[in-house]
Amino acid sequence: MPEAQDKQQSVNNDAQESAAAQALLPPALRTQEEVSWQAIARDVWNISIPAVTTNLLQTTNAFLDRMFVGRLGRDALAAVGMAGQGMFLLMAISFIVGTGATALVARFVGAQALDDARKTLRQSLTLSAMMGVVCVAVAYLLAKPAFGLMGMEPSAERATLTFFNIALWGIVPLFVGQALGAVFRGMGDMRTPLKVMVVVNVVHIVLDFGLIFGVGPFPRLGLVGAATALTISQWFGMVMFWIALRRHPVMGQAVQFQRMEMAWAQRIVNIGAPASLQALLRITSMLGYTRILTATREGTAAIAALPIGMTAESIAFMPGLGYSMAATALVGQSLGAKRPDVASRYAWMATAQACVIMTVMGIVFYVFAYPFAHWFTRDPLVVKVAADYLRINAYSEPFLALAMVLSGAFQGAGDTRTPTWITFVSMWLFRLPLAYLLALHLGYQTLGAWWAMAASVVVSGLLTAILFQRGGWKKVKV
Repeated sequence: MPEAQDKQQSVNNDAQESAAAQALLPPALRTQEEVSWQAIARDVWNISIPAVTTNLLQTTNAFLDRMFVGRLGRDALAAVGMAGQGMFLLMAISFIVGTGATALVARFVGAQALDDARKTLRQSLTLSAMMGVVCVAVAYLLAKPAFGLMGMEPSAERATLTFFNIALWGIVPLFVGQALGAVFRGMGDMRTPLKVMVVVNVVHIVLDFGLIFGVGPFPRLGLVGAATALTISQWFGMVMFWIALRRHPVMGQAVQFQRMEMAWAQRIVNIGAPASLQALLRITSMLGYTRILTATREGTAAIAALPIGMTAESIAFMPGLGYSMAATALVGQSLGAKRPDVASRYAWMATAQACVIMTVMGIVFYVFAYPFAHWFTRDPLVVKVAADYLRINAYSEPFLALAMVLSGAFQGAGDTRTPTWITFVSMWLFRLPLAYLLALHLGYQTLGAWWAMAASVVVSGLLTAILFQRGGWKKVKV
């Protein structure tokens, strides 16, 4: 009798897990019947909106951070912008694990292969922690000579090193948090990251304001306070993600570090490494682009205007990033469920919705460019250069939506090599030479640099759409 009860309990547990696994899929994938475009649009909207909101919160966070730091002067703004590029360089390495984990978990959830999904989680946690430790050590040793090559004024260079060395303390939790967030995205759960981001943003902004200006019980630390607030918020975010995933009915028991298995590490890296290389190409090209800006007539003002323009513009491209995350999950799950037709329709619907939003935001940027720039600084030259950035790049917003969302669809399919080649062509072979030609050789200064940036985005969007339409991504094995 006890054996029969145990067998029945096992059957019940399997049924519960199967039901929980089915619930991870979007409604259109829970049936083998023909799926309408209305159902596709509904699934894309329901998954994208929490991701869009999460990214807008991140943008608001960066927006307020830049506004606070802007009160400290031009050197502080330039330092945060330059150190931020160094941080993005490290984040690009974290994409090795994050992108690989998202693609694998999405594919396994679509195929209902839950043991493999859990294995991906455990291996991703270990790999991300190891990579984070190595990156901190290397970045600490190379920071001073690397920033010294950027041609900044001495005061701005010292401020950059100060900020960056403090921010390094948050890299390991950032890597681990990226892996945890990637698992949620692979499951199509964009709501939990949204809840985590709300709390993390509140923590960051309170600490940022308090530690920069010495409000209430906090000491006045200026730029050091901004870096400290960033680091603490990254540790807080990792803990929140860990707790949230531990409570998950399907993946909760798998939230633990596990001895690294080379076969799994290779599987994750094979998908994630090209995505990381793509991010590295983008970031290093931005370092080269920044070096061109330092040689323009506007100099430090141009460097200070760049993060202002990018932060304001991110109000538009963060929705695109949210739709890109949704496309990654939906395409991966559809291919896991052996529904490539549905995967393609999800990708194009996500792209269409993102294009509408980002086109509207481009119009807003063009009209309100100067007020946006004024929120960050009162330096008249920086305001003018930042407003030029926003107005020129407003024209490229629909093409940025194409590039971002369809790149996410490629990643969901496990094809991370195609977006990497597109990035190399559009940014290294097109943007940098054109920026040098227009800004320095022909003497258009920052206006030429901004036009080169906008033109490269158009090229990237068109190339991505053409190659996605060819459909080679449907045959990729993960």
